[in-house]
Amino acid sequence: MKPTLTIATLALALLPSLFAKSPKLEPYANIQPQAIDESSGIVKSRQFKNVYWTHNDSGDTARIFPITRDGQGIQTDWAKENDKTYEGITIGEAVNIDWEDIAADDQGNLIIAACGNNANLRQDLAVYIIPEPNPNEVWKTRIRRRIDFHFPDQSPYFDPTNLNFDCESLFYANDKIYLVSKNRSNTLAKLYRLDETEPFVSNPLTLLGNFDLKGQATAADATPDGRQLAILTYSGCWVFIAPEDSDDYFAGQTFYKPFRAKQCEAICWDDENTLIITNEQGGLFELKLSDIPPTD
Repeated sequence: MKPTLTIATLALALLPSLFAKSPKLEPYANIQPQAIDESSGIVKSRQFKNVYWTHNDSGDTARIFPITRDGQGIQTDWAKENDKTYEGITIGEAVNIDWEDIAADDQGNLIIAACGNNANLRQDLAVYIIPEPNPNEVWKTRIRRRIDFHFPDQSPYFDPTNLNFDCESLFYANDKIYLVSKNRSNTLAKLYRLDETEPFVSNPLTLLGNFDLKGQATAADATPDGRQLAILTYSGCWVFIAPEDSDDYFAGQTFYKPFRAKQCEAICWDDENTLIITNEQGGLFELKLSDIPPTD
């Protein structure tokens, strides 16, 4: 008897052929510092002009890197005067275990998603809140707060056969932190909001909705006004317009642009009409909102 193919299985099987027909993205620049060897998140600073923050995935120390829009490293005047190797900004009291995304809030903080969960086994998922450092003056900082969390719909036994609780996408909007799951058992993505932020306990997320991205979410970012949400997958970019009376972005108007580019895992809004994408190979790509058609 032949095995039954689910809709999700068929969708995943078709992805390679669909991906091959998609337009190829070409980088407009490359990240220059060699210390950034696996860019896994990017966000535009809300305080400093022409500053973008990125970080490496697992395997690196706890640090973030300020770069310019064209990929040049930014470091302190003292380091430049003394020909010091570019090493980014160290974050005390933090540990880099699967750092997957970064966001900026409107209170002068950066938010790091320490919640990669490939095997569905982690019980130490967290976000780090750090005061955004001045990249021209500071070479080390510390966390302001750590918030531990868990998925309310995940089995307490962390079933390794249900790989739908990986998370590589985090964004800030409406005075809240949101996360988007990277499902590995199907092509759905779940949207969660972090409502409870008690210290020294694991806080349950609030599940808002789900959406079939036809792929796996690798990064997310919202515009500063919280109206537009961009979600990156390995094969394209989705944009959601929030409904008037809800922050369930998945219930709003949707836009989608398929493309080809190697292992894209970071996205941020440069302005309300332009997105910047990076891949783990250090490419910087630009995508205009006008080039992302509606799905209706």
